[in-house]
Order: sequence, then C-alpha cells, then structure tokens
Amino acid sequence: MNNAGQQTGIKNIAILVLPQVQLLDVAGPCDVFTAANLFLSDDKVGLRYQVHLISGTSDKIIYSSSGIPLPCTHTIYDIDFLVDTLLIAGTELSILDNINPDLYSYLQNRIGDVRRVGSVCVGAFVLAKAGLLTGKQVTTHWKYADLLQRTYPELSVNVNPFFIQDQGIYTSGGVSSGIDLALALLEEDFGKPIASEVAKHLVLYLKRPGVQSQFGNAISDYEMLSPFTKEIRDLLKDKLGQAISIEFMAESVHMSVRNFSRVFLKESGMTPGRFLEKMRLDQAKSMLEYTDMSIDMIAEKCGFRTMVSLRRLFLKYLSISPSQYRKNGNGAE
Repeated sequence: MNNAGQQTGIKNIAILVLPQVQLLDVAGPCDVFTAANLFLSDDKVGLRYQVHLISGTSDKIIYSSSGIPLPCTHTIYDIDFLVDTLLIAGTELSILDNINPDLYSYLQNRIGDVRRVGSVCVGAFVLAKAGLLTGKQVTTHWKYADLLQRTYPELSVNVNPFFIQDQGIYTSGGVSSGIDLALALLEEDFGKPIASEVAKHLVLYLKRPGVQSQFGNAISDYEMLSPFTKEIRDLLKDKLGQAISIEFMAESVHMSVRNFSRVFLKESGMTPGRFLEKMRLDQAKSMLEYTDMSIDMIAEKCGFRTMVSLRRLFLKYLSISPSQYRKNGNGAE
C-alpha cells in the first residue's frame, strides 16, 4: 500500500458504496469532511481530509436508490492508498443477499490497516456479516434494529443512539445519522471548535438532541416479523387495553409458558413481555400523534392504569415524556 497519505498530512476517508445506496448515506458524511477542509485550512493545522468513494463491487459506477450514478475512484479490488477511516454506507437489505463474498474478505483482511471503521444505516449488517461486530454494542436504522439483533444474537443492538463507538468500531443509525457520526469523528480528530464551525456552516446540530427511536416504531414493520411473531402481534393488537399475561399468550397458541417464552425469544429477539411493552408504546405514540385524546385516556387504552406508568414507559424507551412527544409531533426536539 501507498503510505503517501500520512506523509502529506492527508487523512483518507473511504466511503464504501453498494448498489441502491441512499444518497444521503454518502453525501452527508462527504459534506462534513469536505467542509472541514475549509476550516482546517484557516487553522493551518497541516492536515486535511481526502474523501474517496469506493465501490464494493467490481464496477466503478454505482447507481443509488434514486437512480443517480455515483462514480467511484476505486473498487475494493484496486485501492492503492492508506485508508484512515472506512465507512460502509447503507443500501437495501435485499442487495446484501447478492453481494460477492470478496467484500467480506476485503473487510476482514484490511481491518488491521485502517484506523477507524464505521457504518451508516444498514451498513452495520455488512460489518456484522464480516464478523467485525461480534460482542460489540452497535446501532442501525431503527426500522431494522430488531432484525439485526435477531440475525446476529452475539451483538448488543441499541436503537436509541444516533451513533455508537465500541472498541474502534463506529455504527450509526438511519440515513441522516451518518452526519452525526461524521461530526463526531471530526471532533475526535480536530476538536470541538472546528467541529462546531462545520456544524454551523452546514446548519446542523453538533450533537443532535433526542434519540433515534423517537422517529420510528418500537416494533419492526409487520412484513419483517417472523410468521410466529406475526401471529402473536395479530392476537394482541386489539387487546392492548386489557390485562395480558404470558400465560394468555401461551395458551392462545397451545404451548406451555416455558416453551412459548423460549420460542418467542428465538423468533423475535425479545421476551414476550418486552414485545407487549413495545406494542403498547407504538400504540400510544400513534394516538399522541394522530388524536386529541387526553394522555390519561391514551394510557388507559394502551393498558396502563395511570398516566404515570405511560410516562415511565416513554422515559424508558424515548427519554422524553408523552406530553413532550405530542408537543414535538414525532418526538424530535
């Protein structure tokens, strides 16, 4: 490999792109790092970023999900420079089923040569399949967090943070969270003053308030659930205002409580109690967004005896109260 990057004071940022990549997964971090060069030049620190788009296939033109072609300077087969930071951008999950195994071999073989490795959105699935996230706390797009946990039970998936750093591996949440991650990496490299200037320049929060899970459902989309989990969801969806026990769930599918709990955990990646809790949270969020119903009434219809119990649930998962969630429309502050 060519070590000229470090000799000339260049930090090479390689963003790995795959077919059907979302543009913001790529453009967001690109704009943070290229904008940083304006302020690094003023600061005369002698360093700057060079951003490279790297194809995860043998093709140098990758078409985004919006149909816009992205010309890549290199592919995983011909990188000839020292990579400082490697970010894997997200794509459609179905695309990953047809990716050449060479991509995973490349990541496994190059991990020791790269100072930092990270992912944007479902790029975490690529790192996980390459075996680079084992035993680590990670995040991904809120919509796919349960699937990531179920597919890779050796991971600890936390849907709340916009990004997570664990032992030199960085994962970020959905789409725009790649910007949050890039700003954090910039601050890590050159300090808060320059990172703050870049955030102001791009009209962004340096550290976005809130948590990622405020923007989505606690339970994965219906089509992503296993058949067994769908059956339980369908059973419960019209009964959330009632007292529901694990015994009731088990009896409804003619299973013992012990066997039901074991199978449900395997199929859904969570306990029956937590699944029920998340279903009630999603129903409460929807009612807060789309109805004028009082919070006391919403609490009752979602199976809580008091508003205090509903408030505890919101603080547990979203770090805000139901009234704050309603005020902000979707929980974003």
